[in-house]
Amino acid sequence: MIFSPILKLGYLKQYLKQPFVLTCTKICPPISTTKPVCPGSSGKPPSSTPSLGLKRAVKPGKVRMGFIPDEWFLFFYSKTGVTGPYVFGLVLTNYLFSKEIYVMEHEYYVGLSIFTMLYYASTRLGPGLGRSLDKSIDEHVETLEKARRDEACVYENAIKDAKDAQWRAEGQKLLMDAKKENIAMQLEAIYRERFMQVFHAVKGRLDYQVKLQRSMNRIHQKWMINWILQNVKKSITPDFEKAVLNKAIQDIAAISSKT
Repeated sequence: MIFSPILKLGYLKQYLKQPFVLTCTKICPPISTTKPVCPGSSGKPPSSTPSLGLKRAVKPGKVRMGFIPDEWFLFFYSKTGVTGPYVFGLVLTNYLFSKEIYVMEHEYYVGLSIFTMLYYASTRLGPGLGRSLDKSIDEHVETLEKARRDEACVYENAIKDAKDAQWRAEGQKLLMDAKKENIAMQLEAIYRERFMQVFHAVKGRLDYQVKLQRSMNRIHQKWMINWILQNVKKSITPDFEKAVLNKAIQDIAAISSKT
């Protein structure tokens, strides 16, 4: 796990410059792992005391030589200066070797051989492997990004469809108002049509009564004339008819004599 960045970097110098977190150098402020308590449920405000949980640092602390924390060097600067950490490391290494506390047995030389092989592999195979890993990571990131864009597109289409549905709903409201006005006009037209039907029906009945009354008056008049003529004819006697005829002849003779 520690040497995996070596294969990716390709150069030992770049490897030594890379930061690695081998100790707890920097931590973020502790966060609470307890669930917040609702004030309305228990009647007590939530406690402001943070828990002892730690959060992993987002970025590792600075290191030197690939594995020594930078804080160890800064610790010596105020007491021994800049060369203090290096002198201390050299003296400590010399002490461990001279007192045979750290014995350079066969495992030590095996470690040197492994380190040499790793350095050779990192310089020869590291760049190609790094590019391959970067390519695979880029493909994976592109896949995730494409999935994110597709999902965002789906949500945007859903929002657009929802807005279209709202617009159609407003159109349905206008359509319903137009239908209500159309129905009101149809009811008004039916009312006027039935009103005219009642008017024509009443007018027809009144015209019938007028015609009936006129017919009865003509019949009564005809009957009255016939009755008067009959009575007049019955009252005329032959003597009266003869006198009237003579009187008419005399009148005609008088008129003719004047002319």
